[in-house]
Amino acid sequence: MKILLVNKECTMGGVETLMIALASALKSHGHQCEIFFFNHGPMEQYLPADGAVHFGDLTDCLKLIESRGFDVVHANSTDWHTGIAAVRGVGAKLVLTSHGRTALTWTSANCDAFTSCCKWQARDQQAVTDVFIHEVLNGINIDKFKPGDKAVSASSPIVAWVGRGTDVEQKRIDKLAAIAPALHNAGVRLQLVESYGPQQVAEVLPDAARALLPIAEFWGALPMEQMPDFFRQVAASGGCVISTSSFEGLPLTLLEAQACGCPVIAPDVRGVNECVAPEHGGLLYPFEMEPEQLTSLVIDTLRDTERMQWRREESVRHMREQFSMERMAQDYLRIYHKALHPPRKKHLGRLRSWIKSASLLRWAGYVEHCWTVGHHLYQLSERLAKQGEWGLAAVAARTALTISPTLYARPQRLLHLLKTQVRLRPLLKECSEQRNSDAAEKNHLPVKRQCAANLSD
Repeated sequence: MKILLVNKECTMGGVETLMIALASALKSHGHQCEIFFFNHGPMEQYLPADGAVHFGDLTDCLKLIESRGFDVVHANSTDWHTGIAAVRGVGAKLVLTSHGRTALTWTSANCDAFTSCCKWQARDQQAVTDVFIHEVLNGINIDKFKPGDKAVSASSPIVAWVGRGTDVEQKRIDKLAAIAPALHNAGVRLQLVESYGPQQVAEVLPDAARALLPIAEFWGALPMEQMPDFFRQVAASGGCVISTSSFEGLPLTLLEAQACGCPVIAPDVRGVNECVAPEHGGLLYPFEMEPEQLTSLVIDTLRDTERMQWRREESVRHMREQFSMERMAQDYLRIYHKALHPPRKKHLGRLRSWIKSASLLRWAGYVEHCWTVGHHLYQLSERLAKQGEWGLAAVAARTALTISPTLYARPQRLLHLLKTQVRLRPLLKECSEQRNSDAAEKNHLPVKRQCAANLSD
């Protein structure tokens, strides 16, 4: 199976980290897996150097799928506005994952399978789509993220914070800054693995940056391959990882820390409380807890050495049993196979799916989410037609029709749509002749022929 993992951004985040790990796991099962980003970003320096990572716009993505013959495109559900739904027109099945943000526009009319990385998001997403939401909890490489051999030292414990300090609404580094001075005065060492550094954090949260900078022993990004040793170092100090997030999808850093025997103290908020469990070594606190109370909670927890030893052991056991990358890869592979062999869907069902999406969005939402994307795809179709790429032009125009039918109320746009379909007829004929002459390859058609087959359906 050929799989393309797609994401709009290439930032220092959990989605990008997960893509890299999943690609490696899928390859270990004998599948071809590559990665595509729409935008460049700071995560580039940590991407695999084997040439299986691509950057470009939607045209580049469609051409890559067409030339390489990818069977499945696995994308982020929040990347609707990239026009990623068009990949279905070039023969690939589109599988989506929700990483913690509800998307209103996806239905069975524009995707082939839908998953969520956590239980709470699966419930929220299911309420706004007719596609069944599969729960595929995030996984980590438990052979890489594992406890160290060092015994707990008698030195001062480390409290570590990992995340994007510039994410004001979600990561809430200001809550860490509120307790950091008191922790420091109590002899706790503070270390931050923060992707963007104090200068960028200071631009959005100057008071937090000012409080943290003088007392943080380390403040900067770490290569992914160094993260297991970092968590083991924190665990060996008798310390812990603390989270201040207002919500998460299913945070990889907290999974990875616990797998390395590093206990986690985190707020009792959605996403976080799905992987940090008191009965499995974690410690949850109310998100609105006052700084003084949170400071006391952290210090008292670290000083209870016997209980901390239990937290370390139980966290490792729980991560290995429930959150392995191997389990996640197997779950996704089953969903890919189902997407490749779906039951026949009637056109009436597709129409109902589109009507449900439109009613949810209403007119203002329709213009923002549907018409805008449809117009983007229509303009792409025009550019491709001028380049002589009539197959891809037809795909873009037809996808625009399914997303925003009102777009073609203008005669010149309708004329362009019809023109692209007429120009595609020779390709349809060639497709039919090739399939009849080579039935042995019917399940591995080049994507150009798959594109034509989809358009003639």
